[in-house]
Amino acid sequence: MLKGLGDIGNLMRLQKDMKGAQKRIMGATREGTSPNGMVKAVMNGEYRLMGISIDPDYLKGVLPRDLEAMIVAATNDAVDQIKEFYVSEMQKLTGGLDIPGLGAFLK
Repeated sequence: MLKGLGDIGNLMRLQKDMKGAQKRIMGATREGTSPNGMVKAVMNGEYRLMGISIDPDYLKGVLPRDLEAMIVAATNDAVDQIKEFYVSEMQKLTGGLDIPGLGAFLK
């Protein structure tokens, strides 16, 4: 009659672990960098852009379209890093168990 209580305990522990992972992910920040290293973008675990920094020397004579491309590249790099962190946290939580659709969701 009490056999199922172990399963309930496991579910409660998993729920607690999930909340902890969610908190770590939401509190995380990652910095993306443009290919030329002159632009950096900081993003948090909620995929909110927290800041952009641009090397002042790069601003001297750079064409607007080139600057825009570097901002996009740095931002995309930050997004990729947050996604990788998310996958890493989920793999820790699931013990590496392959969750159908998780990879596709993050692409």
